Amino acid sequence: MAGYDLTFSPVKSVSALWAIAPREIADEVVAAHDAAVADVFGWLEREAAYTRLGQGGLRQVPVTGLVAATFTHRDSRSGDPDLHTHVAVSNKVQTLPQDGSRWLALDGRVLYKAKVAASERYNTRLEAQLVDRFGVRFVDHATEAGKRPVREVDGISPLLLGMWSKRRRQITRGTAALSVRFRAEHGRPPTTIEHAALAQQANLETRDAKHEPRSETEQRATWRGEATDLDPDAMVRAAIGKSPSAQIAPARFRVAGQEIVAALEASRATWQVWHVRAEAERQARTLVVPLAQLDEVVEGLVDHVLTLGPPGSASS
Repeated sequence: MAGYDLTFSPVKSVSALWAIAPREIADEVVAAHDAAVADVFGWLEREAAYTRLGQGGLRQVPVTGLVAATFTHRDSRSGDPDLHTHVAVSNKVQTLPQDGSRWLALDGRVLYKAKVAASERYNTRLEAQLVDRFGVRFVDHATEAGKRPVREVDGISPLLLGMWSKRRRQITRGTAALSVRFRAEHGRPPTTIEHAALAQQANLETRDAKHEPRSETEQRATWRGEATDLDPDAMVRAAIGKSPSAQIAPARFRVAGQEIVAALEASRATWQVWHVRAEAERQARTLVVPLAQLDEVVEGLVDHVLTLGPPGSASS
């Protein structure tokens, strides 16, 4: 394993807001995204960066940090606006001086366990950044049955989001075709795990070659033109200045803890602290916690839930 690709991608409406907004607002959206990525990467260095020492790698020890390079992309393969950042993380980490400052392999198992919590931390920090900068309000949008709703920027037209989801439609159609073929061959529908594998297969099979590069100026002109009929300026005005963050009442904090436990009990027989942390990040978004208080609130929710759960229900 040479390294790991961590990808940080906002919800479609954030990319849409960035694509149609005036330059000064678009630059602030990018700054909010970059700040959220930096926050999560720092958190991973503190919480998920380890290597192993000793016979059989029995000792798990902390390291000086992670070595990585970031690459920010502006569009999808279909040319739709898709602000996202790839973080290429090296598999080599350095132990602390007391362990000899040796360069060894990253313990990828911890990074893997932390991936969903890291994704939710990014989503929460990005929302808080945009609320602090613009007063953006996020609302739940229903998705497929059995899946969590997606929080999108209020004021950005669903018609625009649909128009700029060409890649998703390709994958959805490809997955549906593969599911029909699977049912014909096996006499039953695919399981959840099999369906995920079919979706990955469809992703690869429908993947177009990357288009010729375009400047950001060219891209923004194209996107504004595509959104003209939906009045992009009105959408930007509708999206900002709606939702200041607020202090959390102790009673609401307790309710949030109960909702985290209920969500875990509904989806898992057992869980680890990473699962609790991911749910705490989701709850923090619905509470619209001020950016400066996010770490304190999330840590408080995690500690609160670990004391609420039945014995043995949570482990590190």
